[in-house]
Amino acid sequence: MNDEKDPLLSPGDALMAENELLKLKLGLEHGMQLPESTLPPHIENQWLRSVYAFEQQFKDAKRIKVYDYIGQPTFRPLAELTAEEIHEERQRLEVIMENNNINLTFLCDYDESLIYRFITEELFHHEMDDMRIPGMTLHFTYEEFHPNHDYDIRRDSTDFLSAVYVREWNEEFDDIKIARETTYGGNVHDRRTIGGVIRAFQDAHYPLKLEQSEIREVQIQEDLSKAAVRIDIRVSGKRKTGASVQYTGVASIFFTRIEEFWYIERFELPGFGSR
Repeated sequence: MNDEKDPLLSPGDALMAENELLKLKLGLEHGMQLPESTLPPHIENQWLRSVYAFEQQFKDAKRIKVYDYIGQPTFRPLAELTAEEIHEERQRLEVIMENNNINLTFLCDYDESLIYRFITEELFHHEMDDMRIPGMTLHFTYEEFHPNHDYDIRRDSTDFLSAVYVREWNEEFDDIKIARETTYGGNVHDRRTIGGVIRAFQDAHYPLKLEQSEIREVQIQEDLSKAAVRIDIRVSGKRKTGASVQYTGVASIFFTRIEEFWYIERFELPGFGSR
């Protein structure tokens, strides 16, 4: 971007003019329609410059393997390393990646040999955009390559219990984990109906306290099409009538897998349905 300013404009007017020019260029060159900004002009200018730099690099970026992007560091095959050496080599390679603004995270704990094998035999061969923008870090998550279904189901189950008993049900956020048709109370409901039932339950209570939530069992079918979770729970609180309540027992949540994602298709929860 040309930093030369119009001598007839004040510094403030020149900055605002540059912002308008950047917006125009982003619209014409990259098809971006930006909303009106409430940022101070100098902050908006920094943001617009960053967006424009990113879009320019993205437009011209070639594909490159992660290994080439980080400078093709030397490394030893997993079979040649002792357990202690695996740990040291993994740390060394991760530092090299971080120095090249690449971050690798894991949602769960895994054996170090698995992590080292993943880095050297899989991630290094993964292609990415050959872009380098100051302050920008590219994040990779191991589970994006190898989904951990047990982790996903446990997380979704505890989130669902929280959404029912503890916090207010949010249609836009919580509905996405509910199957189009979900069975509750022996009847099949659509997402909107289930949301209405949950809100009716919550409207009858003050915010409840989930005192215990201990997963007893997770069963996942071998073909990864269905799963079931059973959780020991204890919930306490009050109804809007003033009566104290305690719901104790086993929460059963059943999942179906559709296009790589898990959805709740049936559930049975202690106390749920009490109004």
